[in-house]
Amino acid sequence: MPYKHNKIQYGLPHEIYSKEIVCGYLEILREAIHLKTEPVAVTFLFTKEEYDAYPIEETQTSMTYCLMVKQSAVNGRGLKSRLEHHKCDGGTTALALEPSTEKIESGREYFSYNLYSSIAVARRMRAGIKSLHREPVSTYGVAIVPLKDCVQTPDVIIMVTNALQTMRLIQGYEYETGIKPVIDMGAMQAMCSELTVSPYLTGEMNVSVMCPSTRMLCKWSENDMAVGMPYELFGKISEGVVATKPNY
Repeated sequence: MPYKHNKIQYGLPHEIYSKEIVCGYLEILREAIHLKTEPVAVTFLFTKEEYDAYPIEETQTSMTYCLMVKQSAVNGRGLKSRLEHHKCDGGTTALALEPSTEKIESGREYFSYNLYSSIAVARRMRAGIKSLHREPVSTYGVAIVPLKDCVQTPDVIIMVTNALQTMRLIQGYEYETGIKPVIDMGAMQAMCSELTVSPYLTGEMNVSVMCPSTRMLCKWSENDMAVGMPYELFGKISEGVVATKPNY
């Protein structure tokens, strides 16, 4: 940490969140890749004060995190939630709303789904899941809102896409970087880990083909997949999508 003193200043003042600019990029994407659902903004809230101050209603219904995201993407409904509102421990541990357990981390919980050939295999899979519960900070709550309605800088943006739209977003990402995104995908904990925590921790976009749980709970179509990105990349990716638009 740099030495902190009231006579020493670092960097420039942070820019104020511009809803107008963000909505401009949204229109660019809608026209360029024909999104059928709303991009969703996710914001981590670490204290009760931050949570209470976030300008949106708290959910009155308990559900899984992926259903909360679907509410925003498909129904345009924003909400904020705490641990007591979540019904999936994959989501609550991934988002650091609560600690994990020995049963989960040993692989025994994953093994019980009959998706892996042994407990050891299941444990390796669990160890590869990006999860904020492993970080030394807990989360008090999360805000999940349609990006068009967001009024302060979010942490992650999630878009439900098809294969063509995903291709175009990857092209937009690569337009200025020339770097292939490193995809963190295992068809497990798609919405909470692959699409939220992975871009949040890595600072890179990620692609997910969803997972069995979110497909069953949210009734996504067989053609649905999704892209998650840190908010900081949203503008550049949008510009890159326009710059790489094909003429067919």
